[in-house]
Amino acid sequence: MMTAGAALLCICGTTMAAPAQPTFCEVTQIANAAVQGQGVGAPIPGFELLLIHKGRVVYQRAFGAWSVGRVGAADSATKTISGAVIMSVVDSTAGLFSLNRPLSVYLPSFTGDKAGITVGQAFSHSSGLPANALAVNIPNLTLQQAANQIAGQPLQYAPGQGFLYGGASMHAAGAAAEVASGLLWNDLYAQRIAGPLGMTQTRYVISSATNPRIAGGCESNAEEFARFMEMLRKGGVHNGVRVLSESAVNAMFTRQSPVGVPVLSTPYPGVSDYGVGVWLDQRDEQGRLIGALAAGARGFSCWIDFDDEIVGCVATDLSASADVITMVNLMRPAAEREVRNAPCSPADVGDDAGDPMGPCASFRSNTGVNEGDYNAFINGFFIRANWSDIAFDNGDPLPPFGETPDAGVNNGVNEGDYNCFFNNFFLACP
Repeated sequence: MMTAGAALLCICGTTMAAPAQPTFCEVTQIANAAVQGQGVGAPIPGFELLLIHKGRVVYQRAFGAWSVGRVGAADSATKTISGAVIMSVVDSTAGLFSLNRPLSVYLPSFTGDKAGITVGQAFSHSSGLPANALAVNIPNLTLQQAANQIAGQPLQYAPGQGFLYGGASMHAAGAAAEVASGLLWNDLYAQRIAGPLGMTQTRYVISSATNPRIAGGCESNAEEFARFMEMLRKGGVHNGVRVLSESAVNAMFTRQSPVGVPVLSTPYPGVSDYGVGVWLDQRDEQGRLIGALAAGARGFSCWIDFDDEIVGCVATDLSASADVITMVNLMRPAAEREVRNAPCSPADVGDDAGDPMGPCASFRSNTGVNEGDYNAFINGFFIRANWSDIAFDNGDPLPPFGETPDAGVNNGVNEGDYNCFFNNFFLACP
């Protein structure tokens, strides 16, 4: 795990590992620049950045006026947590509660032109209800009372015939989930999501315990929200325990908003690709989902890159969504390049051009063990360069491909490194 100011270096004569895992140097450069206002519309005063790769925290650092572990307002990133709560009710009610069921089944106040609004439409900004409602901000209401007030507002368009980003419809869906499950929303969240994931700092704090703001009321920190997103990336499983069914997670990452309908309001111009409480923001050329995003108005943003098995989280409430998303859109490809180019074995010491791997390796092409590694190692071996120090004196590879740093003696570049290199050079990357 990288913390403030940390970097991965190799110094001959010590037991420190050779540069054999991502340093995320380019990501750090982007973050430092954003604090100064470079590459973004306005300076981002402070934030924490956490990256998980294949289930392991590989980077965690605070920048500017923020600290590691600090809790901030998640704002609309809450929608993704609430979407998971909704799907947990789908899981537990054996089809009695589903994305296709009308809210009116659970909330009798939804009548007339609102009788057909479905749970799925309510959680994908396509219900026809207004974007906002005063009732979501009244602390002394219950969620049911708030939903009844929302039901009294006129539709903005026919259900399913538009995309209008907002929170009122999700609030009503939360009330329906309470009826279907027989549990209050905060109890649902605690039992189904927070408890299994050990999320002790992530809570609905707006507007009140009886009327939690379903679409924007959470506070959280980078570590807990990233843990939640990693559970979703892994198909609903955390530490071997199933939190959501695989079908529930698949539904969250399946577009629920209709394709081709008018986009009446969205924080991302023209974009309406939305699942259950989550933006489906990156697709490949074949239209397959490769990225998803939870984002809040003051900058709290967490994402999943499915193809590279990365989860990232920026925790802040000191900025604006547009500036943080601009930064995130620079960080995501940089992190992808870093993990794609990371050395795959002790012999993978150079890039394809034969230059030694080192800080900011994401700028280089590295397709595994090849002639470039041979040239880099041999060129470094005879001058005892740090990049050729890949093994203990007995030839066992240094971490992360071998044992812990204190497991053997390492007196710099010597026969052990030579033997380790050629023992691995002819093996394919795992």
